[in-house]
Amino acid sequence: MPQTWSTRDVPATAQFSHWRELICQAFLALTPESDLRDGFAGSVTQWPLGALSIARIVSQRQRVDRTERDLAAGSPPGYYANLQLAGVSTMRQSGRVTTLRPGDVAVVDTTEPFTFEFGGDFRQLSFFIPGPLLRAQVTGRIATATRIPTTAGAGAALRHLLTALPTGTPRLAPHAAGLLAVALSESPAVSARRAPHSHARAVADIEEHLTDDDLSPSATARRLEISVRSVHALFAGRELTYSATVRRLRLERAARDLCDPARAHLRVADVAADAGFADTAGFHRAFRRQFGRTPAQLRRG
Repeated sequence: MPQTWSTRDVPATAQFSHWRELICQAFLALTPESDLRDGFAGSVTQWPLGALSIARIVSQRQRVDRTERDLAAGSPPGYYANLQLAGVSTMRQSGRVTTLRPGDVAVVDTTEPFTFEFGGDFRQLSFFIPGPLLRAQVTGRIATATRIPTTAGAGAALRHLLTALPTGTPRLAPHAAGLLAVALSESPAVSARRAPHSHARAVADIEEHLTDDDLSPSATARRLEISVRSVHALFAGRELTYSATVRRLRLERAARDLCDPARAHLRVADVAADAGFADTAGFHRAFRRQFGRTPAQLRRG
């Protein structure tokens, strides 16, 4: 049976203190901070799935750290695969940083410090897998704080299965763990490590720096320590050139943000700018060519 923790029935002045306690009860030792102290909404509903579990988190603006002191408190070693349902979060671990938007998945390791930052209201699913179970199915090092593509392949299947787990059968949980292992093995970050001067490495660099003002073949070449000519060669003969890849990924990010209820207050121009488009008119033209609808039409559904 699921268990729910909530700040709802706690006096407003004590809600954040209660939140500090309840997320430690629901997950593991954590240190949350927020400037929303006089009234804080948050709830966690957790479904036990044998040695695994999945939880739905609904809350507000905050930062959550797993500090060295928290690590000393002890907890079962494992990984949390986090699926962003609404809002935007930033995840940091082991020098890596990734931004999660609705539909994105990334993993954190409970045995190392990590940070989550939520800039506003959000919803997230958090799937716990014991460390030995996941490591036995993944070849090489598990890339934490690295976004797993979820638009196709194992990543897409994982996203759908995680969404179904809370209302599905516990017998599906091991399949979700297996899909996570496959998705981690297929991720651009893993492919990039296997072939450092590869198309996958270049695409991974683009995704990591998608909103940078200076994103360009020369910037990617500098980070990959290859020539600009070599960067262009990685895209030769493929469906999309370097520039077209940047444009496609930025359009896909904008489309996700337009469908996110937590970002419904943003103007289309703001969404375009957040995705890396400096020219709003050009964004509208490119968006319609890509999706067959205007940004406003997509937002209206």
